[in-house]
Amino acid sequence: LAFTMGCGPNEDTGAGQGKPDETATAGTPAAPSPAVTANGVEKLGAAEILKQARKATASAKYMRVHGRVADEEGRMTLDFRYAGKAKSTGWFTIGAQRVEITRVGSDIYFQGNAAFWTAIGEKAAYKLFKGKFLKTTADNAEFKDLAAFTDRTGLFDEVVKAAPGWKKGRTGKAGGTPSVVLTSSAGDRIQVATQGRPYVLSMDGGQDNHLEYSAYGKPMEIRRPPPATWWTWRTSPRRSRRQTARRFGRQVGVAVREPW
Repeated sequence: LAFTMGCGPNEDTGAGQGKPDETATAGTPAAPSPAVTANGVEKLGAAEILKQARKATASAKYMRVHGRVADEEGRMTLDFRYAGKAKSTGWFTIGAQRVEITRVGSDIYFQGNAAFWTAIGEKAAYKLFKGKFLKTTADNAEFKDLAAFTDRTGLFDEVVKAAPGWKKGRTGKAGGTPSVVLTSSAGDRIQVATQGRPYVLSMDGGQDNHLEYSAYGKPMEIRRPPPATWWTWRTSPRRSRRQTARRFGRQVGVAVREPW
């Protein structure tokens, strides 16, 4: 099995950080406590395992998703943390471009580096948005691809939908946590915990496509950026709005919708 870095589902009560650590790497999670009982998902069919894994992961109070995905547009690295039902913060990179995103409720704030804004709106966009967050909302159709990063099960849903013929494989362990492997006919793999809640532990689509789901139950605080550091989308310069909305989809849309 290729799953050696998945993290376990134990509820961690250690202090969390409000901003993802860009340099953090996956550690080896502690083995489950003897008090954690088997959940029995390995006895179910593949479709039911996927259903229960999605439900458990979506309802986790705290969690982290990090790793890499690639397609014909290039390689994306990402690291996002989630708190409650509608709070998340993190970043993604595509080549030299980097975007930081924070969501609180229905409000989404994102900030790009020079390479990102220059690619979207040329030098004029970077001058306008340098050091600023752009505020929009989760239901804004112009930014639906951006909002996808704030959905903790978004990539999971895309992989399950895009890859046909999921079958249950052998049981094993991910970083010491008992698990079951699900494999698609295309070779994609998802590992689900068989102790405690049936959380997703990892997704693997090959060398350049690997996501880890970890830090379940590890508390963290997510806050809005200071008001002085962001512009609301409706009050941003009209020309920049058109440029940003038109070009943003081309920059990240394919990678978000078709991660594998």
